[in-house]
Amino acid sequence: MGTVTGGKRAPRPERLRVLLLAAAPEGDLRVGREQQRIRDAVRSATLRELVELEVHPAATVDGFLDALVRFRPQVVHFSGHSARDLIAFERDEDDFHEGAVVSAGAFADAVAAVDDRPLLVLLNSCRSAAQLEGLVGAVPFAVGMSDRMGDMAAIAYGARFYAAVAEGQSVRAAHLLGRAAVALNGLPDHDIPVLVCAADADPGATRLVTPPREGEGDGGGGSAVSPPAAGGDTRNVFLGPTAVQSGEGSVQVNRFGFGR
Repeated sequence: MGTVTGGKRAPRPERLRVLLLAAAPEGDLRVGREQQRIRDAVRSATLRELVELEVHPAATVDGFLDALVRFRPQVVHFSGHSARDLIAFERDEDDFHEGAVVSAGAFADAVAAVDDRPLLVLLNSCRSAAQLEGLVGAVPFAVGMSDRMGDMAAIAYGARFYAAVAEGQSVRAAHLLGRAAVALNGLPDHDIPVLVCAADADPGATRLVTPPREGEGDGGGGSAVSPPAAGGDTRNVFLGPTAVQSGEGSVQVNRFGFGR
């Protein structure tokens, strides 16, 4: 229940809006299972009332653009195929097909185009880490994969990431807990998820969902983080528990090509 001040009820703080995009036009990825695991993780979390999910199980380019404007997500999550400079959406077709391949630059430009930019973009797709530098010119935080990522590992990482977010953990903690979930389930690839942030954004101090203060009931949520100005010179690259300073454009990924 919101706070009552001067006989009037204060408006509820915004819930964290998460846009879950998935594309598997050839039917070769378990992206539907990943979305279900994320929904279950949020549903079981303490702060579940402060998170709103919009799920697109067969995401098209038009659906993505419509959701950016209408839903105004603070988090954009993509599951599917990608490469160093490409992302594969679905076409508006009922049968299996090759998908609609868009450039990483076009995707980043779309994210940057809206007035209410997201706070975080998570690309749960193979070899997407090379796209992160372009994204953090528009958003404070971006997560991608430095190599191929198996379905089970990708699902484990994504589910645990959002479980942690919905428990009020920081962006950094959610990322590291996602990696830990992969390792503790005996899966390879725990070191493949990479978190990159803008120079003026602190993932250890940023909570996308915060518990209500005493007396605020079900209020609270959404960390007050502003997207950085484009063109910053320095990025923090989180490959694990420690961070290293990296010059612009220096995220190093050795192998590219379509996988997940």
